[in-house]
Order: sequence, then C-alpha cells, then structure tokens
Amino acid sequence: MVHMDLNDLHDGINRAVGDELRAARARRGLTRPQLAEASGVAVSTIQRFERAERSPDMHQLFALCNALDISPLEIMDRAVQLVKRSR
Repeated sequence: MVHMDLNDLHDGINRAVGDELRAARARRGLTRPQLAEASGVAVSTIQRFERAERSPDMHQLFALCNALDISPLEIMDRAVQLVKRSR
C-alpha cells in the first residue's frame, strides 16, 4: 500500500477543497466578488483557497457553503474522494 507523506496529503487536501469550492461557485454562477459578499470571506482569501494555497478553517468553510447552498460535508466528501483517487 502506498502512503502519501504529510506534505503531499496537505497539498492534496488543499487542491481538492479548492477545486470543489471553485466547482460549486461555478455551478451557482457566482463570481468571486459575489461569493465574498454573500459569505463574508474576502475575495483574496477565496482566491487562495481556489488556487490550493490554503484551506478554509471551519468558520470560513461553513460561511462559504452557506452562501453556495451546499453542505460542508458534501465539500469534504468530494475532497476526500479526490485525495483517495490521487494516491
């Protein structure tokens, strides 16, 4: 069985969460500024998430998911599945 090292896992999670947030935003037809307005999360922070430079903390994730009308569990489940496939 191949195991990802901690840095690879961290990067994979950031990438998967960012990809899922970007996809959810696109499905809703929202721009980053519109999502920022609806969620209270800064545009530059959303950009960092979508570029996989960092992952949202729990408060940010809940605010973004609320604005996107999706469950945080849905984002996390999709992210976990992406990370598992990349192993």
